[in-house]
Amino acid sequence: AAGAGAGAAGVSGAGAGGAPGATPAERQAAIQQKNIQAQARFLLVLAHVMKCQISECKVPECAQTKQLVTQHTRQCRAGDTCSYPRCALSKKLMRHHRECQDQGCLVCLPLRRQLAHAKMGAVTQAAGGMGGGAAGGAARPMPGAAAAA
Repeated sequence: AAGAGAGAAGVSGAGAGGAPGATPAERQAAIQQKNIQAQARFLLVLAHVMKCQISECKVPECAQTKQLVTQHTRQCRAGDTCSYPRCALSKKLMRHHRECQDQGCLVCLPLRRQLAHAKMGAVTQAAGGMGGGAAGGAARPMPGAAAAA
């Protein structure tokens, strides 16, 4: 996942992977971009599952992933070689997010934005609405980080 940002930036067209005349490089770039998006979505699900206490949660994949995390992944010692469905992927994504320093990482960015948004909401709520304009302005530089990627 370390080279994820560079690979996705090289996609020349949004639909290049499905176009009949797409070059092999365009098809490979489109596949890589879809893989990065899937990893980012699953990382968001993992983050949700770690906090979710709702037994009948409506978030897609919550119940299935919660079962994976609570009944297997936390006790698993097989590491990245585990063959249990999504166990190794879960561990790799959580480790990557914990260690990733790239503020423009396409795998981590959606979760970083969600966490920053939640943090800003908590700060605004704790302030009782005072200074809400300043807190709202402070959250705006985050989308600029995506443009740099």
